[in-house]
Amino acid sequence: MIGRKKIEEHYITVPETKELLHKRKEDNKDEEMFYEARVSLEYTERFTKVTPEQAKELKKKLMELFEWLDERLAAKLIDLMPKDYFDIRVIFAKEEHLPTKEEAEQIIQLLNEYRT
Repeated sequence: MIGRKKIEEHYITVPETKELLHKRKEDNKDEEMFYEARVSLEYTERFTKVTPEQAKELKKKLMELFEWLDERLAAKLIDLMPKDYFDIRVIFAKEEHLPTKEEAEQIIQLLNEYRT
């Protein structure tokens, strides 16, 4: 792409994506959203499990609780909200670090505090 470069990269959760898409829709009321943006917004409205503020807070808590947990994995945990150790094992199947049963229970307990 000519004239564009990536300045920084962040992983965001589905609720944070929903917030960004709603903001973009409100800022550009005169223009219709592109098809991809509309489909993405519909997806986020259907599958968001927590508010954007809760997602940011939860991501911060997860990353503070486990030093091996990066922003990408924290966002994935928040998006999927696993309910048991088996679900967590599936998420971490191809990762370098597989959480122990105790760590997985801590993750589930923290997620349960935000589960609706």
